[in-house]
Amino acid sequence: MLTLIPFDDSRVVGARISGKITRPEFETVAAALETALEKHDKVRFYAEMETFGGVAMDALFEDLKFGLRHWRQFEREAVVTDSDWLRRLGVLADKLLPGIDVQVFPRDQLDAAKLWICEG
Repeated sequence: MLTLIPFDDSRVVGARISGKITRPEFETVAAALETALEKHDKVRFYAEMETFGGVAMDALFEDLKFGLRHWRQFEREAVVTDSDWLRRLGVLADKLLPGIDVQVFPRDQLDAAKLWICEG
């Protein structure tokens, strides 16, 4: 399940992820990101990863297409998780995605993650 998390900063799209992501859920996030991109040249994504049960195949293909089309328009990504493998994936993404600052925060630093994604 994926639910949007509202932010006062219109550059930031936030989501809470628990379980498997379906295509309709992905499309909700993609629409929110498109709306943010109508207002800003660069956007930021905030994700609270409670549990992660994977991504439905059709959602994965849509995510890849969206990411390839817009990856240069992402400025920052904050990932909040206590999962070690998701933390390592976030650290790897920070190194592999030039121009996107990816930071991973443990759940007990949720407020710090929200402050960081909105600063600057």
